[in-house]
Amino acid sequence: MKWNGIQSRSYLDASPVKLAAIQGTRSNSAPRSPRSLTRRYSGFTLVELLVVIAIIGVMVGLLLPAVQAAREAARRMSCSNNVKNIGLALHNYHDTHNKFPIGHDYRGDFDGNPTNAEGGSGFGWATGLLQFIEQGNQFDRFNPAYPAGENTITRNREVCQTPLALFSCPSDTKPPQWNDGAIENSATSSYQGAGSAYDGWAAAAVGATPAAGRFNGVFCRNNRGPAVGLRDILDGSTNTIMIAETKWDMDANRRNRSRIYAAKDIAEYASGATNALLVNGQWAINWTALEGNPQPHRTASSNHPGGATFGFADGSVRFISEYIQHTATAWVNAANAFDAPNKGAGYGLYQRLYSINDGLIVGEF
Repeated sequence: MKWNGIQSRSYLDASPVKLAAIQGTRSNSAPRSPRSLTRRYSGFTLVELLVVIAIIGVMVGLLLPAVQAAREAARRMSCSNNVKNIGLALHNYHDTHNKFPIGHDYRGDFDGNPTNAEGGSGFGWATGLLQFIEQGNQFDRFNPAYPAGENTITRNREVCQTPLALFSCPSDTKPPQWNDGAIENSATSSYQGAGSAYDGWAAAAVGATPAAGRFNGVFCRNNRGPAVGLRDILDGSTNTIMIAETKWDMDANRRNRSRIYAAKDIAEYASGATNALLVNGQWAINWTALEGNPQPHRTASSNHPGGATFGFADGSVRFISEYIQHTATAWVNAANAFDAPNKGAGYGLYQRLYSINDGLIVGEF
């Protein structure tokens, strides 16, 4: 072995004791085994990995409901904005015409007899709002001189088949279009007008006078008489529902009839189907056919937990609990309207909110 000068001197100048120690260390060093030459890597054991996976699963389980709640809150806010904008459009309509639109154009001359109870075009209250919701082009295609759904002379069917985002709640599972009555592929809606506090619709022929106490909501068929204005809402606009939310999963087939523009059960003129445009206050919120509701298509409802969104005649929007005090009082006769003999004790709060002039006090809700 060749040494440089410094190394050679250091080795040679070393004392015998140091030299012996150096040589002894070299001679006594045992060769390293192959195992000792292998590098050891640290990592997770299978048990540790399973523990980590379990912790992540618990965290996801805790966070998922919060994420879902946040998404539902956003959907509910979007729904509330829809109702607010529809209410604003109704007030703009009122500013122009000094009244709200007809609930359902039901009585007319398309059946050949203008004095009959039926025969109208079938168009509903929302069609009159098209100019006030930035749908002027849609309004220009609408021709009230012909029945809804007519498609030979006019574009009325095309109007009735056009979905509008404003009438669609993000939580509603409804399809954009669905066959209903005599209007195929009619545009569905998540909102309907507020009809009477009692079940049913005015069916008076020309010259007949329907019971005003029974058909007491903001909207009704034009059989009731002139359309309602703010001057007619004697119970106060803050206490009167004008727009009610509805959802798709209501009847035994998990559907609903809610439509935007029009409704009728025969092609030639309006007959039936008012429950596709209006709801009643006699039926409890979110009460489905599967739960025993005999009129699921006349019932306010939503997929928001605990209640539904409503627009009031003053333009405000409120979420009403499905547990609001409710009596489901049916119409008997004029003498018993609003349960007058008992000072309204049997005429519940929810039904009172549908009435425009029952004269009863409305408490907190």
